[in-house]
Amino acid sequence: METVNEALERTAGALSMSIDAVFADLEKIAGAVTAAANAAHGVPRRNEFLFLKQEFADFITLHSDLIVGAGIAYAPGSLPETAHWLEWWRAQPDGGTRFVTHDLNPASLNYYDYTTREWFTLPSSTGRPVAVGPYVDLGGINVNIITLCVPAPTAQGTHILGCDLTLAKLEGVFLRTLQLRDPVVVLLGPNGRVIASNNARIATGTLLLAEDIAHAEASLDVSAGPHSRLPWKLISLPQ
Repeated sequence: METVNEALERTAGALSMSIDAVFADLEKIAGAVTAAANAAHGVPRRNEFLFLKQEFADFITLHSDLIVGAGIAYAPGSLPETAHWLEWWRAQPDGGTRFVTHDLNPASLNYYDYTTREWFTLPSSTGRPVAVGPYVDLGGINVNIITLCVPAPTAQGTHILGCDLTLAKLEGVFLRTLQLRDPVVVLLGPNGRVIASNNARIATGTLLLAEDIAHAEASLDVSAGPHSRLPWKLISLPQ
């Protein structure tokens, strides 16, 4: 009979494998962005990156079991046409993608300053891929999401490519792999916020109390290492 620790290890492996596949394809697109910037004569303009529309459409379709949107945030001042530019596409229920508009006018009440968002600042400052969240995507679909982000360094600055995972989609992977009703198992983000659980009383997006985390009977990092892309933890709680 499988032990709880074995179930946690299997679940951690499945989550890591699924997310690593998304990261790998996102990094391929980031590599293409860096190459296009380097190949441009002088400072690259927006038309040097027109290929991204199809790249992201294919990427969203390929990983539709996990992600709901993806795009690129350009380094401030890197494009001659505008000081800030953000391109994001959202998956549609009937297939295909839709371009998501953001208000990038600093004088506007609805100004979306992506340069202050953790999903932009963290990979920009560290130069490493990272998973940010969960948090409520108030500027997009108003649900709890996790954003996977990768940097694309260029001579003009570091652009950030990202994709959004809803907790509902991630919870599906978690439950299908875990296959346990008892004990209570929770997938936690770095801030103690619940990404998924196998107990209806512990809802996704809620904050787990520190005292509950301290009483965990088993704990396992989803992805090991000091610079893990996935700062997530699986814990089992007493009945």
